[in-house]
Amino acid sequence: MIKKYSNVLGLPVISAKDGVKIGTLKDVAFCRDNMGVAGFILEKDSHNLKGNVVLLEDVLSLGNDALIVDDADRLLKYRKFRKFPEMKERMQLQGFKIYTHSGNDIGIVQDILFDYRTGKVEGVQVSDGLVQDLMMGRNILPFIGRIEIGSDNILVENEAVEEMMNTGGGLRSRLN
Repeated sequence: MIKKYSNVLGLPVISAKDGVKIGTLKDVAFCRDNMGVAGFILEKDSHNLKGNVVLLEDVLSLGNDALIVDDADRLLKYRKFRKFPEMKERMQLQGFKIYTHSGNDIGIVQDILFDYRTGKVEGVQVSDGLVQDLMMGRNILPFIGRIEIGSDNILVENEAVEEMMNTGGGLRSRLN
């Protein structure tokens, strides 16, 4: 199930073991190695929890209204999570410029689309500037083909741009 990064932030995190809300989803940790989700970082409620990181394997469900985890006792401390090999290459894609291999500027990453079951980043929502976003809406760029992620840029194959989808938003769709 594909989820948008901005839509999952702030969701309550609930333990399936006892039905207790254990916190709020504060961030999603994406790693460069596998171009996917390494874990979910919570802001803990007042419970005496050992950690504040949920590994992907401990997620039972990520719905529109809550993140359901297997057991709150399986949470990791962030200090320990940070030492995982995949976390050495943690990435934050929002704000990155996107270019094609042929040198065309596609826009800026506005949001990230990921599959919580596989952990794979499936694509990004692209902003092409405020006026373009208002008039046409934002596009979805699927991560297909070879993707190179630098320190502040993303390089994509031309075939990914050909598969880019318009979200159908914007004022133009409302005026027609």
